Amino acid sequence: MRVLIVEDELDTLSEIEDCLRCYDETIEIEPCSNPLHAIKIGQSRSFDVALLDIQMPEMTGLELAECLSVMSPEMDFIFITAFNNYATEAFDLNAVDYILKPIRQERFNKALAKVRKEIAEREKAFVNPSGDISIQAFGKMVVSSGDHILKWRRQKSAEIFAYLLHQQGVPVHKEKLCEMMWPEYDLPRALTYLQTIMYQLRKNTAEIGDNRITIEYADHCYRLHLTGVRYDVDLFLEALHQADQGSATSLDALIKAEQLYTGDYFEEEGWIWAMGRQQNLAQKYLKALESIIRQEMSGENKEDALYYIQKWVALDVYKNQDSYLSWVAEHIGADVAKKLESLFFEDD
Repeated sequence: MRVLIVEDELDTLSEIEDCLRCYDETIEIEPCSNPLHAIKIGQSRSFDVALLDIQMPEMTGLELAECLSVMSPEMDFIFITAFNNYATEAFDLNAVDYILKPIRQERFNKALAKVRKEIAEREKAFVNPSGDISIQAFGKMVVSSGDHILKWRRQKSAEIFAYLLHQQGVPVHKEKLCEMMWPEYDLPRALTYLQTIMYQLRKNTAEIGDNRITIEYADHCYRLHLTGVRYDVDLFLEALHQADQGSATSLDALIKAEQLYTGDYFEEEGWIWAMGRQQNLAQKYLKALESIIRQEMSGENKEDALYYIQKWVALDVYKNQDSYLSWVAEHIGADVAKKLESLFFEDD
């Protein structure tokens, strides 16, 4: 196990080293008294766990954890503090454990044992990315790698991930995230929750591996970065763009877009901030479906046209579509048209 210690009080730093050696002499230890120097160390080396003092002159342990987790999402954290209020307010949300000063060896050993358990569970959960990594936003949000579906540790983690995805690569200031996600809390407390949720979120996405989904942090802003990820909304829009080119394959592109649209944008989540784009994408889908129907009707592809007309009727958007009914009656049968008519006019 590789351990980074960051503690500005040299006596306490030495004490923590002694506790680590008492727990396990084989542990690789990197002691550091300056959090800024610790960031440089983290850029060149990886660690299984960081033991961080909370109150330091240059930055807090929580702020340092944020910086380190950007570089190493798989890193665990144990916070060391003289103030119990930090533990009750924040650490239950994200840290593997916390240790109160003065440090007791027995309590220290329990914290390290938790870390080893966390490492073992992470290695068991890790997915070796042998295939596509996919994000589904139509209907229910699902992030997956092959058959492995990401399970969110907290619902707020899922929402923040979705909101960063919704921003399409545009950085979002951390204070804006706080105002949106925790409007009932003052800013310092909301920032604490945000830092802990980001820690959890990076743990979640690290399970998939290969750094194809990363959350970047710079200038107090977060940005979701995707590399080689199959995202259904992007594929839907790409298919619509291809159809707009008017090539011979435009119908195929429209059908591909229609198949990708498995429900409204974040339909099962009910997030208010998503509703504007949800309506916009729904309108694009409806337009695509209408275009498919017109092309299938003009080509007299009876079964296909009827299939898409029935899907269109199920949307319950428009009424009195006499042209569709007339076409169905003429090409398929009056009995089928009658059934469709009852759906069109069921509320009249």
